[in-house]
Amino acid sequence: MYQPTKGAQIVRDLTAHNFPGTEPYYTGHVVALGEVTFEVPVADYEVIVERGLEYTRVHRRIAVREGSETRVNLSPRRWVNMKERGWWSADFHVHRPIEDILSLIQAEDLNLAVVFTMWNKRNLWDGRLPPADPILRADSVHMATLMNAEDERGGGAWMFHNLKQPLQLGVQGRWFPPGIVFVEKARAQNPWFDMEKPFWWEVPVMMALAPPDSWGVVNNHFDQYGVYDSEAWGRPRNRQEFSASAGFVANCLQLYYRYLNLGLKLPASAGSASGVVPNPVGQNRTYTYLSSNTIFQPHDYYDAVRQGRTFASNGPMLLFRVNACLPGDTVEVQRGKPDSFDLTAMAREPIARVELIANGEVVFSKIPGAVPTRKVRLTGRIDLSRHTWVIARCFLKPGETIRLAHTSPIYLSGSDNKGDARQGRALLRPMDR
Repeated sequence: MYQPTKGAQIVRDLTAHNFPGTEPYYTGHVVALGEVTFEVPVADYEVIVERGLEYTRVHRRIAVREGSETRVNLSPRRWVNMKERGWWSADFHVHRPIEDILSLIQAEDLNLAVVFTMWNKRNLWDGRLPPADPILRADSVHMATLMNAEDERGGGAWMFHNLKQPLQLGVQGRWFPPGIVFVEKARAQNPWFDMEKPFWWEVPVMMALAPPDSWGVVNNHFDQYGVYDSEAWGRPRNRQEFSASAGFVANCLQLYYRYLNLGLKLPASAGSASGVVPNPVGQNRTYTYLSSNTIFQPHDYYDAVRQGRTFASNGPMLLFRVNACLPGDTVEVQRGKPDSFDLTAMAREPIARVELIANGEVVFSKIPGAVPTRKVRLTGRIDLSRHTWVIARCFLKPGETIRLAHTSPIYLSGSDNKGDARQGRALLRPMDR
């Protein structure tokens, strides 16, 4: 790791460290606007420049020799502009310092960052008044919110956005009081409640008593250079059935689908936990459909998330409609009358597969051929009359990490499927211990 000696607005992640299953490259990164100078030992190097998900990743190998100066000019180009298509980006889980956040979101071209200023016993507002305006604005399309809190203890992690007053989370007990106590205190302020991960022990209780407003499909175990495939202190998965990183992802998605099968409406979200895990801000993004010509405001963003107009991603972009309806909408289905779908997946790396999932079953799958493909457009008709919801998802070819995009559900009315009580019984088993 080499410190820059000159540069404009240099920002480092001083908390950066590696997690099991991830490569070490993130710990050497800097965020900078303008030219940066490093003094480094004589050696061969690889220089990598990135600017969030919507720009190309560029790199160059260079040789530094004694007494010489090597100049490298690398400019990521935009390969897709989701805002122009009506899709605005947010990172629902950020732990970086407030003084750095505006530079970070501009560098990553992230529209909204949810910055946690209250986290267990750490409370930035202890002994001081909260800000009169809880929104930081770099400009009209890059913003950050500050009044956000996370209760992270033995039972799980519960994330509250847009609080009106500070929430005191600093308790001695790791398991007591249970998380539902802080959810109820937070809900008295009418905040947003994001469920960070599906395998925490208290999730079944929370889903029964206080279902969240959104669900972290692409959570902070998806890192820039790897997947942390442990459930940490949560409920461990069956590793014979769900092995390695791919098994971790499959288990997380299966748990999400079980709750959807119980009839819960859970928009997909994403968060990077930059400042705690080795991720840049905006590595994992919630994309939400507003419009390309809107005056961007965080409250409008959350209104659209509540409608379910989202997809979560750490790489690909995914546009999906059924009968011209967006995620979050409800479509009337009829037996014997197939429904039309339109799906476009785009990525800066090759696509491995694109799928439609209905009630947890793969009902349509497309695997591109041997020639690397970075865009897949699929249209057709499919009988969805046996299902209550359908989503689209896209996986990229294996690389340094597992990259995917996953939409919120499109809900189906008139279906023959009335839900499955067995899903509920399976989810209640951990509560019996």
